Amino acid sequence: MPKSTVITVTTTAAIAVPANIGDQTVNLHSSSGTLYIGGPDLTTANGYRLDNGDKLTILVGGSEALYAITSSGTATLYVLSQVN
Repeated sequence: MPKSTVITVTTTAAIAVPANIGDQTVNLHSSSGTLYIGGPDLTTANGYRLDNGDKLTILVGGSEALYAITSSGTATLYVLSQVN
């Protein structure tokens, strides 16, 4: 069953998609501000950049989490995930 969440992303890396026992298809939509996504070592220097309005669909492997961070202020990230 798909799970949808809205996350306020800040300058501290936080889990945007928690680890699951199976692979997950994840749809992301950055609706306000620029943010970065990546693994547990995420920084704004090594993350994948999502600008305001960007949408992305990715596969997150089983037992892996996806993190998000901003370089300043806050940003809103909409997440729709489905365990495969």
